[in-house]
Amino acid sequence: MESAKKVVKLLKEQKLHISTAESLTGGMLASAIVDIEGASNVFKEGYITYSDDVKHKVLGVSENDLKKYTAVSSIVAKQMAEGTVKITGSDIAVATTGYAGPDAADDGTKAGTVYIGIFYKGETDVRKFCFNGDRNSVRKQTVIKALTITSEKLSNV
Repeated sequence: MESAKKVVKLLKEQKLHISTAESLTGGMLASAIVDIEGASNVFKEGYITYSDDVKHKVLGVSENDLKKYTAVSSIVAKQMAEGTVKITGSDIAVATTGYAGPDAADDGTKAGTVYIGIFYKGETDVRKFCFNGDRNSVRKQTVIKALTITSEKLSNV
C-alpha cells in the first residue's frame, strides 16, 4: 500500500514513532504499517479497542462520553488518539472509530460513518467521513484515509 510506504518512510526520516488505536478497522491499520519493510523502526504498538469498555479501560476514554455521544463520535476519536499517546509515548497516534454497517446502527448512525483522530505535535485533528460500500470496503477506505492524513501531517514539518 503506497500510503503506508510513505508513512513509514517519513517516520524513519524524521526518527519518529507511531502507535494506533483501532475500533472499526480491527487491526487493519497496524497491519498496513507493519507490512512495510522497516516498520519495526517506527511502529511502537497498536491497540484494537473494539468494545466500549476496552476503550475506557485501556485508552482512558470517558465512560460518560461513550454513553452520551457513543463510540462513533469525534469526542471518542479524540480521546482514543490522546489516550494512545499517553500510554505509548509515541510521537504520533492514529485512532479509528466508526460504524461499518451493513445497515444503520440502532441509534440511527448511517453505515459508513467514520471518525479518524490523529494526535501529533500536541494537537488532535479529528475528521469525519461517510464512506460507501460493504463492511470491508468501509474499513479499507478508513485505513487508506488515515494513512493519507498521517503522511500529510508528517510532510508539513
